[in-house]
Amino acid sequence: MADLKAGIIGFDTSHLIRFSELTKVESPNRVKGLDIIAGLPTFSPDIPSSYERVEGYKKDMSEKWGVKLVSSMEELLNMCDVILLESLDGRRHLKEATPVLKAKKPVFIDKPLAANYADAKEIVRLAKENDCPMFSSSSLRFDYDVLEAKKDTEFGRILGADAVTPMSLEVTNPGLFWYGIHGLEMLYSFMGTGCSKVFCEKTETTHLVTGVWDSGRIGTVRGVRGYACGYGVTLFAEKQFKRVNSTGKVPYYAQLLNQIVAFFQTGKPPVEADETLEMMQFMEAAYKSEVEGRPVFLKELD
Repeated sequence: MADLKAGIIGFDTSHLIRFSELTKVESPNRVKGLDIIAGLPTFSPDIPSSYERVEGYKKDMSEKWGVKLVSSMEELLNMCDVILLESLDGRRHLKEATPVLKAKKPVFIDKPLAANYADAKEIVRLAKENDCPMFSSSSLRFDYDVLEAKKDTEFGRILGADAVTPMSLEVTNPGLFWYGIHGLEMLYSFMGTGCSKVFCEKTETTHLVTGVWDSGRIGTVRGVRGYACGYGVTLFAEKQFKRVNSTGKVPYYAQLLNQIVAFFQTGKPPVEADETLEMMQFMEAAYKSEVEGRPVFLKELD
């Protein structure tokens, strides 16, 4: 099968460089099937970690990786078979995804799907309306150690899980939306859908969000700032108690890219839109809980 010609939207994340390395450089973890040929270098002028990076990434992508920089969405879509929407700022995702979905170009939208639940719902609606394949995920969902634990049938049904993640904050993408999505993806990998309410406690160094599932199961996300923390999840199951630590044994982005390429080739997303939407709902309910100091039912947001 010939390599798919891929275009990138958004030049403000290190994912650009890692994706280019993994698809263009021969190595044990090289991901085949995708040729990144063009990019639309958008960024957010009100986020320093966005606008301070874009010029350097434009230089690297064009000079080192041979990616053509284009000035319009129309030009990008005309050149490419598939799209990687990599914009760091979730607020841009709906606007940038809309012409892609209307053009029916299969698209991967990097985490999170959007910076709020309303935008996320509209992206999913547009994908369905235009019959355009789309999915969104954090790389942590496909971490080697997470996937190995999911294969393990010895510990029985998962009755609860506690995820932990580093969690920097950004006022424009509040609460879990900026970085907490990594922990939430791991949590949902094992818990699945069905969360009904959440409660969030926030201190200077920690977000602790507790979710209650319809079945009575409880899952938590601990977002950490300023003290030692990696990525991981503790599983409470029928037969065993298990701690899953993400070791990076296989590069995160290689695992994610393999899923992306398979999705582009088949049109079948590895994460269903309903699950991604519930995670967006969870994050917005957590932020509402943080602000209002009370448990918030996810159904309040519909």
